[in-house]
Amino acid sequence: MKNAKKVTSLLAISCMLCIIAGPLGIWTVYQKAAFPGELTSSELEINESFSPADNRKTTEIWAYPATTNANEVRCITEKNSEEVSLDSKNTEVTFSDTEVTHLFIHDGEYSHFDRIQCQGGDVESIYISSHFSDQTAHRFIFALSIATPILTGSGFILYRRNQK
Repeated sequence: MKNAKKVTSLLAISCMLCIIAGPLGIWTVYQKAAFPGELTSSELEINESFSPADNRKTTEIWAYPATTNANEVRCITEKNSEEVSLDSKNTEVTFSDTEVTHLFIHDGEYSHFDRIQCQGGDVESIYISSHFSDQTAHRFIFALSIATPILTGSGFILYRRNQK
């Protein structure tokens, strides 16, 4: 009976620690969903094909240098030479001292097996960044926002009942 009381106390304390872990988790998800995201790969050469897909994440495709004219860039799929529509946000960002300009966003149109190649418009290289999609981030934040007070309250009640 004494061991059961110890285990219950440890469970209650770990549930109460959600008061710290919950907000930290929400903050982490919020940071992971922030635009422009984190670089997923190193610099890709202009003639190198790449896959824009990343597991359950939104990927942003960037062109170096930042002076690249996005209207003149042409990206095509390797398999059937289908042209990729560029929806440039006319945004320039800096990744590790390299200023790049936005070409297009991938949010599920292409699979891991689709390869894309971009050229024209004075593009020298391609960068890819990824971040949680808004839908995924909202799901995590909602779940953590609900679970944190429930687990903390349950831990507090369990701890108080175990002390009697």
